[in-house]
Amino acid sequence: MPQRIVVALDKLNKSKLCELRIRRSGVSVCYGGGLFPLCEEGLSGKPLLIGSDEVENIVLKASGHSIYAVNEQIKNGYLALGDGMRMGICGEVSDKTIKRFSSLNIRFPHEVKGCSDPVMRFIVKQRGCFNTLIVSPPGCGKTTLLRDFIRKLSDRGNNVLVSDEHNELGGGEAALDLGRNTDVISGGDKSFAFSRGIRYMHPDILAADELMDEDDVRSVLQAQAGGVNVIASVHALGSTYKKRFDFGGCMERIIVLSDKGGPGHIEGVYDARDVKLL
Repeated sequence: MPQRIVVALDKLNKSKLCELRIRRSGVSVCYGGGLFPLCEEGLSGKPLLIGSDEVENIVLKASGHSIYAVNEQIKNGYLALGDGMRMGICGEVSDKTIKRFSSLNIRFPHEVKGCSDPVMRFIVKQRGCFNTLIVSPPGCGKTTLLRDFIRKLSDRGNNVLVSDEHNELGGGEAALDLGRNTDVISGGDKSFAFSRGIRYMHPDILAADELMDEDDVRSVLQAQAGGVNVIASVHALGSTYKKRFDFGGCMERIIVLSDKGGPGHIEGVYDARDVKLL
């Protein structure tokens, strides 16, 4: 980051900082549930501006000064930064990459141990867990909740395999606590992680963030058919996920989140027949 952005961020409470958005029109932060211009004094003073060359330089530094080495990520619109952090990238799309970067979104993960306490009893069973789907619009805490589920299920004595496709759950060398019995496959897609993981790691539970398409759903269904429990999340507003995905009734628990009063608000817990349990 340019030093003036670093200085401004240091004036904020990091526990409330969710996103840093860098655009040629200005710099803003998702902070404490709201979106604010980032200013010289944090949220006060003169709003910070940034030039096109600075946006390009941020991506160059984040790539370790080798755009080519991380081009597979960049052409998919993101760059993994480690410790569960991810930078979304916008710009001009070509056949093989994204170039002329115009805006960036850096997401800051939060570890909130115990955030799953109110709903944990609904997903656990004697061995493993019920097949569970966390449904949430962006920014409502689904990844934080999923991370806490993973840690607790792992520490209860389950072998948990995490598909950390975009390095957002905290895999690799991240310092985030995913439990003592957790294995992580980072970078590969869910189909790769699920198929190889079941074959070679023999997990009790598979976990994945942000199911995006029918290929991801197919991987979930194949894992369940192989006798492995799955806990995953999707971006959706309430029951609208049904318009995108057909799980065939295999998801036994549906946890719906919103940001009422702040990220992580639990709207409800439902079973496979849509009976509300909480």
